[in-house]
Amino acid sequence: MKTTLSRLALAAGAALALGGGSALAESTYGYASAGTGTVTATARVNLSVTVAKLILLRVGAANTVDTAAWTVGATIPAGPTAPVAGNNTAVNWNGAVPTLAASASPAALTVSAWTNATTATINCALGAWSATGGPADTDFTVTVTGTLPHPGTNLGACASTSFTANSLRTGTWQYVLGGTPGAWSAGTYTNVVTYTATGV
Repeated sequence: MKTTLSRLALAAGAALALGGGSALAESTYGYASAGTGTVTATARVNLSVTVAKLILLRVGAANTVDTAAWTVGATIPAGPTAPVAGNNTAVNWNGAVPTLAASASPAALTVSAWTNATTATINCALGAWSATGGPADTDFTVTVTGTLPHPGTNLGACASTSFTANSLRTGTWQYVLGGTPGAWSAGTYTNVVTYTATGV
């Protein structure tokens, strides 16, 4: 009676183990009834490694949105005279068109990107200007040093540009304002360029 109960308990335990999702190893056997020769039994184990996909992009200082800013100043001929803030200031103007020029380019921004995705690209998109009458998108060129390319030679020609995966890409992007400042209307013009790094 005890033997029967023990067998029932073992069977119930095995059933619970199967129902609980316990993994069963693959099993095979080799058998030679004559008791001679070589016998083999094989069992396999599948290996699986999942690597998370990560992409990083930094343009400028960490945890902030940098501003590249220029000031367009004027000189009055024939001096040339650099005007100062104020009204009704005397000047020896000879009647010629004044010269307007942008200030020097702001400091270059440090840039970095890294991904372990199979295919990596970076793109840019320029939004709408806060006002009309100022510089054109194509007036902003970008000079690159280092290994991270800028997606387009100017902000009016943003294009998807690939960069090497599993390798840190770094460098600087120097924004340069060109165009014809003397043809722009007075005012302040602001915009935002958004960079998007994509890993597929």
